[in-house]
Amino acid sequence: MSVLNLQKRFIISLVLLTLSLSLFVFASWAWFTKAFVDDKDYTFGHVEVLVYPYFEVWNDVTEVFDKYEATPVQISTSPVIEKPGVYSVNIVNNNSEYFFENFRLDIIVKSSVDTYFRIKIYEQLTLVYLNYQGTYTELSILNNDYMPFDYDFTNWYDHRDYDDYLYYKVPVKRVSFEEPTVISLIPDYTLESFPIYDAGYSLQLAFSLEAVQAYGGPENEWGLAVNPWDGTSW
Repeated sequence: MSVLNLQKRFIISLVLLTLSLSLFVFASWAWFTKAFVDDKDYTFGHVEVLVYPYFEVWNDVTEVFDKYEATPVQISTSPVIEKPGVYSVNIVNNNSEYFFENFRLDIIVKSSVDTYFRIKIYEQLTLVYLNYQGTYTELSILNNDYMPFDYDFTNWYDHRDYDDYLYYKVPVKRVSFEEPTVISLIPDYTLESFPIYDAGYSLQLAFSLEAVQAYGGPENEWGLAVNPWDGTSW
């Protein structure tokens, strides 16, 4: 092969290499440009949603509702053991501040971006009794029905028969950096009087609250291509 042919092949190879590098740079520039545009169109921010269980009782003296924070379940041992994240509801004494009809449940939204959330409520009837050894025994009671809480389904969707979740249908975010958005799931009790159980019974509640960014969150984190309430896209 002559020196002239070698020079030609070298020049052609150099040109092809230059074109390849140019294409790579262009492709990279185009991808990063698209990513930058996406960031401009959709704000990725902080997602934070909290569950707030409490009891509310009307005070005839002050003529306002008194709030009592829900307390963790305690097991009567020595020393006393608490169940973190599990709350006790009185179902045997309607004069108790912690009676079933006084129970309230709020969702505190501190997200800086639009957020979808869903909640799973675990309900467990229990019976505590003193056994023959003189110690207290806690027995779980099977309950096939949901407890009759007075849910506000204005913007909530009950999907419990399929996946045990209650979905909030509207994307929400905080009012401001200092002020969260408060959404009630159990704001009141306006149903028939709750049937009182025998002494020794109690209701234990726990919650699984999941929150995702409205843009892309339900599809990617929950695996839901469409929303559960009407089958349309998020």
